[in-house]
Amino acid sequence: MFFDGAKIYKGQCCENRFLIVDCRGFVIDKKSKRYFSLNQIPRYHVDSVLFIEFSDYADIRMEIFEQDGSESNSCGNGMLLIAHLLNIDRGSIETKGGMVAVASDAKTMSTSMTAECLSVEPLADEGWMFIQAGEPHLVYLISSGLEEFDLLGVGGSMQSRYSNGINVDIIQKIGDRKYRIRTYERGVFGETLSCGTGSLSAYLAISHFNGRIKRAQIEFQSSGGIHWVFEDDGKVCLQVSRRSCGFEALQ
Repeated sequence: MFFDGAKIYKGQCCENRFLIVDCRGFVIDKKSKRYFSLNQIPRYHVDSVLFIEFSDYADIRMEIFEQDGSESNSCGNGMLLIAHLLNIDRGSIETKGGMVAVASDAKTMSTSMTAECLSVEPLADEGWMFIQAGEPHLVYLISSGLEEFDLLGVGGSMQSRYSNGINVDIIQKIGDRKYRIRTYERGVFGETLSCGTGSLSAYLAISHFNGRIKRAQIEFQSSGGIHWVFEDDGKVCLQVSRRSCGFEALQ
């Protein structure tokens, strides 16, 4: 098929779809990863490609490539899917954006980031926040009209302001500790059904609006599924139901 000897899967977490290439024990250069991503993402109708490699510092290293051949820093749903695929009960994943802890049980899977991986910066445009949660995000809180919001137009226009592109999240409160979220993803150049780092970024933005990190769990509902985000022992955690993830072997 491709990458002879490597294991390849197609999978999803909260309808965020990926090809997964387990290349532990193989040497695949970045040029080959980019070429693979450019050709196979549209073929398999997925959002990104995840490459699993050995790590000197964690249980595994994960590299993320997008449909334009660019490399992303991190991917929350991707890490949760990898934890599900490899049955990691408790461990760590190295990414370009930093080290992330992963844990799972019979019902849920979660990732957690320390403060070193996270930052919050209010922007001059009222209501906008620049968040680093592994990936760079612009988060905007609106009171109504989430579904009618021109996310493609606004997200597309924001790309030229940042040399490496930017993810854009629009959030709206719909209940007690519940929010709807829509995400424009850089590299995908469109709206994704779900984004894990988007939910993490939205949590940090909401916490800033309220003047502190919320200890109470917040639920984020996207078109693809549900994320729960909460603070635990100084870390910010992203959690999903194990039923939100699935995969099939292609090679």
